[in-house]
Amino acid sequence: SCSSPNVIIETVKQAEDGDGIIVRLYESQRKRGQVRVRMRSAVESAWQTNLLEENESALSVENDSIILHLKPYQIVTMRVKFSL
Repeated sequence: SCSSPNVIIETVKQAEDGDGIIVRLYESQRKRGQVRVRMRSAVESAWQTNLLEENESALSVENDSIILHLKPYQIVTMRVKFSL
């Protein structure tokens, strides 16, 4: 789930290489700010990726939530790995 009603979670799928899940989301109302994406399972790590699902930068994780800072209309793809 997402803390901001202006952020739409568009896609949740298994990563093409099988390593975690891919979540794609976007900001829909020309707003900028911090967003918290809460997961149902314990998050081990999260990475912002490019469209080829290649890791680019680590994302902050707090209490099974991923913290992002979005710009207006920004699209973000991230890889999430869960603790076993």
